Amino acid sequence: MQLSTEEINRRIALDFNKSLNNILLEIKEIYPNPTQKQIEQWQTDKKLEFIEINGEKCYFRCAARNLFRIDNEAKRLFVEKFGDEKAERNGLLQDYLSQITKSQTPDIKQFIFSFQLRVKPDAVPDGEIIRCWLPYPRQDIEYQQNIKLISINSGKYIINQNSCHSTIYIEKEAEKNEEVFFEVKYSFEVMCCCAKRHNARRQRLLPDKLPFISEQPPHIVFSEHLKNLSSQIIGNEPNQYLKAKKIFTWISQNIVWAAAREYPTIENIPEYVLTCKHGDCGQVTLLFITLCRLNGIPARWLSGFMLHPNYENLHDWAEIFIEGKGWLPVDVSFGLQNWAENEDLKYFYFGNMDAYRLIINNGISGELLPAKIFPRSETIDFQRGEVEWKNSNLYFGDFDYGFCIG
Repeated sequence: MQLSTEEINRRIALDFNKSLNNILLEIKEIYPNPTQKQIEQWQTDKKLEFIEINGEKCYFRCAARNLFRIDNEAKRLFVEKFGDEKAERNGLLQDYLSQITKSQTPDIKQFIFSFQLRVKPDAVPDGEIIRCWLPYPRQDIEYQQNIKLISINSGKYIINQNSCHSTIYIEKEAEKNEEVFFEVKYSFEVMCCCAKRHNARRQRLLPDKLPFISEQPPHIVFSEHLKNLSSQIIGNEPNQYLKAKKIFTWISQNIVWAAAREYPTIENIPEYVLTCKHGDCGQVTLLFITLCRLNGIPARWLSGFMLHPNYENLHDWAEIFIEGKGWLPVDVSFGLQNWAENEDLKYFYFGNMDAYRLIINNGISGELLPAKIFPRSETIDFQRGEVEWKNSNLYFGDFDYGFCIG
């Protein structure tokens, strides 16, 4: 279901809601005296993101924080003052990946996951029915097993896994001046996926490659820009596995992670990433998938949550199909592990996956079931839940979401 131009512009305005003065106040807490020339250069280099709305420069709500991720000098000043925000996770991964790659038995982790969604008071008129879709674990992914529904705060619900989005659906009645609360809790197990431990699912022949090597507008499109980039990255390499590895390496070395604006406000995400030279996990995953498919390598989307201690968050990654190897997970956002001295560890996230995952989706832009009446808040992925009533969709800001482990 397509968003109207009016709705896209409304969402852009919500994302780009800061003035240059707002942004400079945040920047000067760490970078005390940026010159006008520096500010202009940051803008030219897409390091300080803005859009012109009605003739005025409006800055992305995360523009200041992103500057300290994208620009090397700004990042150095941030780390000097606050330390490396990923240091703890990197330390955890060094220990964990070193252990599981040496182990003869797969690592299996058990989780209890609770997801909450709160519709704000009077976002929906008193007495009206609120329709709500919450994320639910996929049961068709071999390394995610033993899924058990523990509780849900509704007597009636519908679990659907017939779409690329796995959901649990609930309805509740709005009450005047009251928050409407939805909650689901479930347990599941995740087994780390290591390329050296082949299994039946991953070695199966791919029955129909077409959906996984085709364009999927508006974001998976084989543009001339991407064709030229692909030629630069791949060169004369004939091997499909090594082609994908080259793509993984190039993105890991050339695209910086940064917080993202809402995906439905971007015309073409891979082109946006290449223009800005930054992107979040889903944006770089779409770039990776597009470049793989352009080269005839079957590639598909996986997403849900990463559950590394103290770094629990929404997360997106990919799978590629290689003849003789089957479906291999690829997390281009985690990328190269540059701390590692051996090749297997350095390229762990190309062909392997840790067990700190919850998988909800195995594709993009699918239908929710029961069918939604209005366009979704998130038209590509599904992680934060979706809510509507008979007159309209409820967008981010009309509701809050959260989750906890254990």
